[in-house]
Amino acid sequence: ENHLKPVTTKLGGPDGGSWESVAVENSNPNRPVFFITEDNSQGVLKRFKANGNGWDSLQSDPIQVTYLRIMDGTTFEWTGSEEAGRESARRYFAGAEGISYRDGTLYFIAKVSQLLYSLDLDSMTYEVERTGFPAQPDQIALGKYGRYIYFCEDGGTPGVYARDVDGSYETVFSAIRGGCYDGDETVGIALSPDSKRLYAGYQDAGILMEFTRDDGLAFE
Repeated sequence: ENHLKPVTTKLGGPDGGSWESVAVENSNPNRPVFFITEDNSQGVLKRFKANGNGWDSLQSDPIQVTYLRIMDGTTFEWTGSEEAGRESARRYFAGAEGISYRDGTLYFIAKVSQLLYSLDLDSMTYEVERTGFPAQPDQIALGKYGRYIYFCEDGGTPGVYARDVDGSYETVFSAIRGGCYDGDETVGIALSPDSKRLYAGYQDAGILMEFTRDDGLAFE
């Protein structure tokens, strides 16, 4: 009933920002938790505890707003200080981009340093690794069964890349050097619900591509 009545949500706060991507943890449907990345050198990772469900969850004042603060090489906290959150971003995850949540773990990208962070929201510990492909990582999508994380890129060899559960990286597709998409950027990474179709676009060319396997099976 609200699809023809768009309004500004409360996620970005009264002053807005360079907001990039959002993920949601919805184990309590009446209290969903939204995580938002901000793509600049001191862009925070914001945690927004909503007060309500569905449309109302983004239109009402939140129960709590906090920010990611990396404490050391293994632990993190959620702080109410936006300044502390921005300082942590500057030191550890400048240029935060794609973000996704599954089964207690929050995954997000730090574009500038080409890092993938995995936050265990229960133990408040994290792991971090350098992404293993020749481009800056951008948006991410999680495979249906958790075997792969798929990446778009923002600068480098235009294409889509995948990380297996064992930590190895593979190229799903990439632009031909000197071809019509060389120098472009991939966007809009997504999988169909049955995982049999992979979607991604080239931003400058303005095209969306659909990929399937020759055997008709799911991508994982």
